[in-house]
Amino acid sequence: MFLHFLQSKEHKVAFLELAYLVANADGFVHKKERGYLQSYMEEMEIQQTETSFSSEKHLSDIIGNLKDEHVKHIFFAEILLLIFVDGDYNDDEKKIAMEMKQQFGFSDETYEAFKDWVIRMDQLKIEGLKLILNQ
Repeated sequence: MFLHFLQSKEHKVAFLELAYLVANADGFVHKKERGYLQSYMEEMEIQQTETSFSSEKHLSDIIGNLKDEHVKHIFFAEILLLIFVDGDYNDDEKKIAMEMKQQFGFSDETYEAFKDWVIRMDQLKIEGLKLILNQ
C-alpha cells in the first residue's frame, strides 16, 4: 500500500526481510501472508531472485539502522497490516510489534493509532467484500 514510497533498494530489501520474519513468526506462513509477501515484491518491483531470506536474522539486524521517520512509519504500518491479515494476532506477532515499537521509539499512542487504523482497514475490506458479493 505504501511501499512504493520506499526509494532505496536497501530499504526495500530490509522491508522484505522483516515481512518474512513476521510472516514466519508463528512457524507457519499462512496463505494470505504469502500473498502479501508476493504483492510487496510486486509493489516494490523486486524479483524473487533478488532476495534471499534468512531465519537467522534478528529484528534489530533488519531495522536497527533505520533513521528516516517516514520509512519507520511505512515499515510499521505495512507490518501491522501483515500481522493482522490472517485474523490471528498471536503472542509471537505481538512481541515483534512491541519490539518494533521500542526500536523505532514510538509512543504507546502512536502504536495504538497505527493498530486502530489497521483494524479499521480490515473492517472496511470486509465491508467492501460484503457489498460486492451480496449484490
